[in-house]
Amino acid sequence: MSSAPPDRSLDLLAGRVFDIPEPQFADLVRSLEARRLKVDQRATADAVLSRLRPRMSMARPPRRPTPQRLFCLPFEDLLYDPGTPRKAVGRIPRSAIAPIWSLFAENAATGVVEGTSAALRAADPADAATILRAGAPLWAEGARVLRTRDAASRKTAALRGQLRDTLGGEPVLASLDDVAVMLAIANPILELRATLPAAPIEGIGKEALAAVARALQQVAAVEREAIPYVVFVLMARLRDLGSLAGLFERLIEGGFGDLVQAASAQAGEAVVSQCEDRLIDVRAELEDEDLPKAEVARALSREIDSLERSVRAVGDSGGRGLGRRIERVKAELARVAREIVVSGAGDATLAVVAALDDPLASEEQELQRLRDAEDRIVALRLCRRFSDDVGLAEQVAAAMKTIGTGLDDRGKAILTKLEANDPGISVVDLYNTVRLVELVDGAEKADRLRVAGLKAMTG
Repeated sequence: MSSAPPDRSLDLLAGRVFDIPEPQFADLVRSLEARRLKVDQRATADAVLSRLRPRMSMARPPRRPTPQRLFCLPFEDLLYDPGTPRKAVGRIPRSAIAPIWSLFAENAATGVVEGTSAALRAADPADAATILRAGAPLWAEGARVLRTRDAASRKTAALRGQLRDTLGGEPVLASLDDVAVMLAIANPILELRATLPAAPIEGIGKEALAAVARALQQVAAVEREAIPYVVFVLMARLRDLGSLAGLFERLIEGGFGDLVQAASAQAGEAVVSQCEDRLIDVRAELEDEDLPKAEVARALSREIDSLERSVRAVGDSGGRGLGRRIERVKAELARVAREIVVSGAGDATLAVVAALDDPLASEEQELQRLRDAEDRIVALRLCRRFSDDVGLAEQVAAAMKTIGTGLDDRGKAILTKLEANDPGISVVDLYNTVRLVELVDGAEKADRLRVAGLKAMTG
C-alpha cells in the first residue's frame, strides 16, 4: 500500500510569498499574529509565519536608530507587556523604557547622548558594526548613571519613594537594576543575541550552546552577579521553558557547572514568576467556549509539563518559598482544568450521549454530538495524566466512573433492543457506543460489547 504524498502546501506558499500584494500581505500577517493567541491555532500560524519571514524581513527595512532605541538594544529581548500590576523576574515592562530613558538623559555626562546621536546620523542604518560602536559609550554611561541613581535612592525610604514616584511606580523602579545590569554586560549579550536563533527557539544546537557558554564566561568576567541575565535572555526566546533542563545538563557536561549554579537560583525565581504571569494569558486563551475540551486539557498538560521540567532544571536552589509558589501555580492550573474540563463532566457527557437518541436529529447533528462526547472523554483522559500532580485525581476518576457506568447501562439497553428487533435501534447506535466505551474503559471491554451486539442482531 503506497503512502500518501507529503503535504507541500507550505512549500508552495514559500515559493509565492513575494507575489502577494503588499496590502494583502500585511493583512495576512496581522491575521496570523492574531491566530497565534489561540492555543488551537498557534502551531498552524507559526508554520505559516515561518514561510513568510523572508518577505517580512524585507518589508521592514532597517530603521535609522535613535539614541533611545540604541539604549534599549541590549535588553530588547527582556521587554514585554505585563498582564499583572507587578513585574515578572527576568523581564522588563515596555512601560519602563520612557521613564528610565528620561532619568538617564537628565543625568548623563555632557555630550554622551549628543555624540551618540551624531554618530547615528552619520552611520548607514544597515551597518551593524558602526551602530554597535556608537552604542558602547551610551551603554557604559547608562549603567553608571542608573546605578548611581539607584544607590543614592537606597539611603532612605523617603528617597526610594521619591525615585519610585519619579519613574511612575514600583514595576519601573524594579526594572531599574535590570536595565543597568544589561547595559553593563551589553557586549557579551549582543554577541549572544547575534548567534541565537530567532524566537521562538525550539531547540539549542551546538553553535547556540557554545554561544551560551561563551556568554556565561564573558559575563562572569565582567560581573559575576549578572550571570543569571544570560539565562533571562535565553528564556525570553525559548518556546518552552522546560527545555532549560536539557540545556543546563549539557552545560554541566561541558564543564560549566559552576556558572549554571550561579544562575540557577535567580533562574528558578524567573521561571516561577513568569509562569505566574502566564497564568493570566492561559486562562484567557482557554476560556474560549468554542475551544474543544481536549485542546484545553492538552494546553494545560503542556503548561504543567513545562513548569515541572523548567523547575527541575534549576533544582531546589529557591528553597521552600519558591516551592510554595510552584505549588500555587500548579493549583491555579488545576483550577482551570477543574472549571473548564472536569467539573460536571460526567453528567454533561452522558447528556450529550443521550442526545444521540434524538429521532429528529440529522446525521450531521448526530455526528457532531458523538464528536462532542468523544472530546469530553479524551479531555478527561488527558487530565488524568497530570491529575496526580495537581490534586485532581479523585475528581477525574469520579467523572470517568460516572461516564463508564452510564455507558454500561446504555450498552445493556442497546443489546436488549437488538435482541427484540426494536426498529428504533440500529447498528450505528451500537458502534457509537462501542467507540465511547473504548475511550473510557479500553479496547477489550469495547470489543465484548461489539461481539454481544453482533450476536444479538444475528440471533
